[in-house]
Amino acid sequence: MRNSPNQKLNLGIERDGASLEISLTPTSRAPIAKLGEVNPVGIIGVLSKVELDRSTPLAAITNSLSEGKNIVIGSYKALFALPAKIPDLIQATFGGGVRDPEGLVGVVGVARVSGDAAASENAGWAAKIGFFLLTVASLNIFIGLFNLLPLLPLDGGHMAIAIVDGVRRQNARLRKLPTPEPFDVVRLVPLTLAVIVVMGGLSLLLLAADIINPLRLNF
Repeated sequence: MRNSPNQKLNLGIERDGASLEISLTPTSRAPIAKLGEVNPVGIIGVLSKVELDRSTPLAAITNSLSEGKNIVIGSYKALFALPAKIPDLIQATFGGGVRDPEGLVGVVGVARVSGDAAASENAGWAAKIGFFLLTVASLNIFIGLFNLLPLLPLDGGHMAIAIVDGVRRQNARLRKLPTPEPFDVVRLVPLTLAVIVVMGGLSLLLLAADIINPLRLNF
């Protein structure tokens, strides 16, 4: 197939125990030097058939809770894996690499993927609406969890300071000591500025990645 770009081929496929034969013409792709390719190669795209599975209201609620749990767990894993994905994102953006489908993506990338899904002819409106709602839910959950990180100026940072002040006051009350002064957040201004700079830099990197080398998904 790789050696037959723009040439009609007959493929034998075994599906559910039955043999099928289909004809297709691989699209030509320009050679990639770092992969040792010299001549154009043939490529094809494969897309699974989309089917809707209707559930009872009780089953739908159960499935929604299970999917919500999976999204939360996946968001936590994505948060911890975020620093490790930045070098790959830089390479894909400025080095001509391939974007990781499970890598970082910015607002522009999310909008582009949502637009591609909405314009797809391989799925009905029910599937498109479901994908859109799932994307919005996943994005909101991830942003909410990210906002809970104990770093200023995020809400999690303010919560952490409030908890520290509460523990100090409780400790002073138990020891019958004077109530301590609230924690001076001014001392954390350098750390807050550093977080703002890092977040701003990551936002600009994601914007550049989504424009220079946008994420492409099959719908």
